[in-house]
Amino acid sequence: MADPQERDFPSLEDEIFAVAQSVQEEPGPVRPRLRLRSERALDIAERTRSLNGREVGAIAAGFGLFVFVDFVMMYAPLMTSRRPSLLPQFVTLLVLAFGLGGLLVWKVGGRWRPFGAGMMLAWVFLTLVSVGFLTGVTVTL
Repeated sequence: MADPQERDFPSLEDEIFAVAQSVQEEPGPVRPRLRLRSERALDIAERTRSLNGREVGAIAAGFGLFVFVDFVMMYAPLMTSRRPSLLPQFVTLLVLAFGLGGLLVWKVGGRWRPFGAGMMLAWVFLTLVSVGFLTGVTVTL
């Protein structure tokens, strides 16, 4: 049997789990959170908050136009039993979305800027939703 004096000594299990219970942290100085925002990010956030109805409508119009053009261009190749290469459609849609859309955003500007952004957003959205089938990113099966 165990000696009464041995009962006073903690077991290995007691020592391991006792450490977790006895750990105390000293309160340190309270530091404010670091802000990692740049001027450009703040500018973009401010422009996003200040969107009015006309700009939202232009974004939706660019989005809708690109979706319409995409469905017209991709309907025939995707509905055939023997699928041809989608490389021409892919290049055309990429140039339309990011070529024309980027031109409208960065060079033309003004009221055309949200329209071009809508076209680019539509390409990204259709690529993600259709896993690339609607924009020609995927390899033909």
